Amino acid sequence: MFFFIFIAWIEMPDSVSLKNLSAVVEGRQFAIQCDIVNVAPARNLSVLWHKGNKILSSQTFDESSPSPVSKSSVLTLTAHRDDDGAEIWCEAKLNLWPEEQRPLPVRSEAHILTVLYQPTFISASNETLDLPAGKNILSCNATGNPLPSYHWQFPQAAQETYKDQDVNYPILTGPFEFPGVYTCTASNSQGTVTKYFTVNKPPGIGPGAIAAIAIAAIVFAIICTLGVIHRKCKR
Repeated sequence: MFFFIFIAWIEMPDSVSLKNLSAVVEGRQFAIQCDIVNVAPARNLSVLWHKGNKILSSQTFDESSPSPVSKSSVLTLTAHRDDDGAEIWCEAKLNLWPEEQRPLPVRSEAHILTVLYQPTFISASNETLDLPAGKNILSCNATGNPLPSYHWQFPQAAQETYKDQDVNYPILTGPFEFPGVYTCTASNSQGTVTKYFTVNKPPGIGPGAIAAIAIAAIVFAIICTLGVIHRKCKR
């Protein structure tokens, strides 16, 4: 009589690592691969994908071989600027024992996502102010990755006044004595956005109003003079 003893081959992965690690562009899909080397039995393998403190997905495998094999799992995501700087990693575990008796999962090193996105202004797109401008600072600070570069353009009348200002800085300091449109652009490799600051000249006393006031004053003086003469004649 012959007896066959089946011995299960159990082996935790030699290594778990990530591939396809590069900067991604906002709005585009990208894929990261998790490679699990020499694990058995693979039919009991689970791969979990993590981003920060969230589990994004999990995967199991239909594998009949009892011997150690290597497996890969691919995570596909759409890039968003809020994910810039987030950590992503994968971990592999064997579902062979009760939870409290399982060996610790083997995890990859964390990959820090770099998401490239075009500038967006922190405050409202456009602003309007009146002279004399009580506001002495025009700000076009923007977020973006890579960090944006800036450039200012001034009304023709203000060119001389602001010739010593740093036109490549997001803050423009006043006072703003000349009406017109002050333009700031924020640019990086992903795009360019523009913000307009319109400085208006407040309604004031123009030449016509000054002439009208002068004529009224002369008429008033004549009336007053005639009134004085009339009173003297009656006496």
